[in-house]
Amino acid sequence: MANHLSEEEQIEAFKQWWVDNGLKLVAAAVIAIGGTLSWQGWQGTQQEHAQQGSAIYFAMIDSMTTEADQPLSDEKKQEIIASADQLKEEFGDSGYAHLSALLKAKLAVDTDNLDQAVTELEWVLNNDPADNLKVVTTLRLARVEASRGNADKALTIIEDQDAGKMRSVYEEAKGDFYITLGDYEAAYTAYQTAIDTEESGNSRVMSILRLKLSQAKPSSEAAETQGES
Repeated sequence: MANHLSEEEQIEAFKQWWVDNGLKLVAAAVIAIGGTLSWQGWQGTQQEHAQQGSAIYFAMIDSMTTEADQPLSDEKKQEIIASADQLKEEFGDSGYAHLSALLKAKLAVDTDNLDQAVTELEWVLNNDPADNLKVVTTLRLARVEASRGNADKALTIIEDQDAGKMRSVYEEAKGDFYITLGDYEAAYTAYQTAIDTEESGNSRVMSILRLKLSQAKPSSEAAETQGES
């Protein structure tokens, strides 16, 4: 639950960043290269291109929310996948394409197609996502790899990443992977770090982390606790 909330918040922040800043950044780069007249023509083309990508993306989102209270039909899923593939092919350098690939990865996980999920998540990482979306995608990729039985690989994926404000959920994920590998001491350290860096103030999140910490307590510490009681 903690991972889900943090990831969704990160994605929403990225969507707003793209709306507010995406075209401005492109504009600044082009102005530095070309003249005002050529820029005006290019700007119009790029804005139209971005608007087309936006229309496809939000139509795809709308098609999902119309069935929010019931499972997506196979037909609806295929429509969403087709739109996502179009965005990846025609608007591959846009945030909309990155988000659509994340959506495809989610649908793949929902149908237990973990290989496809990995393919989509790796596509995002290989196509220059914004930093905050990269952090989210990297964590999701690690989680999927762990679900495929590759806990060692999952640890490698997130080990040296700068998670920023998502450090707590990264550390929680490390703890989960260490538990899978039977390394309870390392898991204990990771969960403790997750608690120390948790900033949401969510009591439920803290309760879950403390429960995981108690379950990962090294045997020596557990024995000392029992002796003191």
